[in-house]
Amino acid sequence: MKLKWKPEINSSTVDSGRGRLSKNIANILRGTYKSLCFKKLTLVIIPDATNQSVVRFRIPHLAAYIAAACFSVLMLISISIYFVHAHTVKQASDLQSKLSGVNQQWSATLSSKNEAIELLQNEVIQLSQQAEQMKTQVEEVKKLESDLKTIAGIDHEPSNVAVASNSSVDKAKKDDNQPIAGESPPSTGVGGSPNPVSQDIILKLGHDTLASFTALNGEVQALQTNLTATKQKVADKQEQLRITPTLWPTSTKVVTSPFGYRSDPFTKIPSYHSGIDFGAHENDPVYATAAGKVVSTGKDIYHGNNIVIEHAKGLRTWYMHLNKILVNKGDSVEKGGTIGLVGSTGRSTGAHLHYEVLKNGESVDPKPYLKSIRKDDN
Repeated sequence: MKLKWKPEINSSTVDSGRGRLSKNIANILRGTYKSLCFKKLTLVIIPDATNQSVVRFRIPHLAAYIAAACFSVLMLISISIYFVHAHTVKQASDLQSKLSGVNQQWSATLSSKNEAIELLQNEVIQLSQQAEQMKTQVEEVKKLESDLKTIAGIDHEPSNVAVASNSSVDKAKKDDNQPIAGESPPSTGVGGSPNPVSQDIILKLGHDTLASFTALNGEVQALQTNLTATKQKVADKQEQLRITPTLWPTSTKVVTSPFGYRSDPFTKIPSYHSGIDFGAHENDPVYATAAGKVVSTGKDIYHGNNIVIEHAKGLRTWYMHLNKILVNKGDSVEKGGTIGLVGSTGRSTGAHLHYEVLKNGESVDPKPYLKSIRKDDN
């Protein structure tokens, strides 16, 4: 069995204890207040000079504590301001460094862009010069086309002649710039006052250059078409010349008897001469006046040794009184090829070549066909 003891507390005893505690606390606070308010600190200032009196200041404890507290607060504020200022200065320095780097990068980029713009401007100027050179070259090609048509005997439009005339002037100007033979070439120095070109002028120059290249593109395409047509015409003309009897059949051009009516050399009575007689030395070469095919070779009392060659468009040529025949029937001959040798066989008074041109079986005057000579006869 357990016994519990519970002390009995008297309320009057508790109240009296609380009263004593309150009095003690009040006495302590009163003493502290008196020590702060009525006790004082003495501040003594002793000068170096012996003839000056000592200065004393008496400061209450409360004022000293307040001053110390204010000083501490000021120090805290000053330290805070210092750290804030230092942080601000550091941030400003960092921002200044970043700004400087960005400024340098921007300056480098701007300089690079300026160099690129200048390079593009120079390229625009070079393209403009190239466009002018291309114009000159196109005119020269037109002149060449015109000359080619003239040489080939192909009709060309008057506008091409005008272009050729302008090109001739340009060529003459170009030739004037060439150094004279035997003289040293002139200096290539250039100079002038600095006159920078504005952006508007460069833009206009670029626009004009683009327009020039566009126009040149059209001209080149038209010129290409014209040259293709001219090439075909020249090829057709060359083929036509190849198969047309325009060549002289002998090395000499001595005509001993023309085409038409004459006095017969044997009977002396008027007669019709169906060809042209060319005087030549015996065994001189006889040439085919056009490309064709040998359709007949033979000999009779009137024509002697003779050759008939068939050409295009119903044309045939007939070579008579040959001393020797150098081709056979069925052979293909080229224009200017040797087909025989001059002689005096058949009804002939001496060495010569009787040459005839037949069109659709009828003898025609060969003279209009005789337009060219062999190159090795020049």
